[in-house]
Amino acid sequence: MVGATVLAGGCGAVTSEAERLTVRSSPTLGTPTAVPTDSPADSPTGTPTGTPTGTETGEGTGSPAPGDAQASLEGLKQAGQAAIAAVPGSKVISMESEENGRRWEVQVVGEDGTEHQLDVEGGKVVNGPTTEEDDADDKAKHRERLTAAKLDYAQAADKIVAAVPEGRITELNLDDEQDKTVWESDVITANGTKQEVAIDAATGEVTRKSGSTS
Repeated sequence: MVGATVLAGGCGAVTSEAERLTVRSSPTLGTPTAVPTDSPADSPTGTPTGTPTGTETGEGTGSPAPGDAQASLEGLKQAGQAAIAAVPGSKVISMESEENGRRWEVQVVGEDGTEHQLDVEGGKVVNGPTTEEDDADDKAKHRERLTAAKLDYAQAADKIVAAVPEGRITELNLDDEQDKTVWESDVITANGTKQEVAIDAATGEVTRKSGSTS
């Protein structure tokens, strides 16, 4: 009985020592913890999270990306609204994109036909309004065109973008063409093609459309 007890105790000691040796000599202990921490493939918050953030920051400066028709259209409308608010009772007759759409040069005409120029950036007026030195004939012409135009600048822009899908308007003007009052525009498509589009300011019908590689 005494021998059995010693043997059992010895086996326990051997087993315990073997376990300790196994723990000490294991070359891979701790490695699984280090591998997923350093591996980009196993990390859910590594490269995938950082990359889009950098891209969005570069494009989130208030200017629409080239070819982004919807963002450009919204920027145009915001610029027009800001200009009209700065000259109460006025209407937009001309808009031109600058700095890739970040800034718009806008001309509005007051109720008496006087033209005012403003620069709008990020939906806010940053320069102007500056009153143009129009004579009586110029003022009369402005009033005549605005009376004939049943579509305002925003409605005209919608018609133009519909005529040139994915197009980005860079210039929009109320003018006369072949005895009609028209909204004429320059439009840049995503592939860099320039389109010139004119629509009837009374009906919204496309009266002219031509394109060339810019």
